[in-house]
Amino acid sequence: MDEVQRLGELLSANQRNEEHKHQQFHTDLARWESGISGLYQQIESWMAPLKSTGQMEFEYEPHQAQSKGYPDENSPFRTQRLTLSFAGRQVVFVPDAMGPKGLISIAATGLSVHAQEQVSLTLDADGSEWQMTRRIGVKESATHQFTADYFARQLQTLVPQHPV
Repeated sequence: MDEVQRLGELLSANQRNEEHKHQQFHTDLARWESGISGLYQQIESWMAPLKSTGQMEFEYEPHQAQSKGYPDENSPFRTQRLTLSFAGRQVVFVPDAMGPKGLISIAATGLSVHAQEQVSLTLDADGSEWQMTRRIGVKESATHQFTADYFARQLQTLVPQHPV
């Protein structure tokens, strides 16, 4: 009978652990959704002068992301991807994973000079500032604070240059 009681205790402990993971997932998800929403609002604010003149368009689409840091039954989460369209180009922000190791991939033809280069945004350790990182394969390059000026310089590289 002692082993049956021990099994019951193990099952109860397991259930509490699963409930805690589920609760933590929802807490992290709310924090991450707030971060993504804040980022998108910030980008729209930075680019408002271009949007108002019709030089840039914003489009939001539903997106289901998968976070490797959580069990499969809790992990998929619904969010939005943001597409900026300008000068015949598109820059797409795609949330891939959430939480402390969460990131948003940035896809744009011409933004990467190397075929295997990946560009992504992550939140800094205190969750207040976004950082842009470029990675070629497993090699990570410098990380830059994601500011209006830095982002605008990156977007300028996508605009075709015509001699005047």
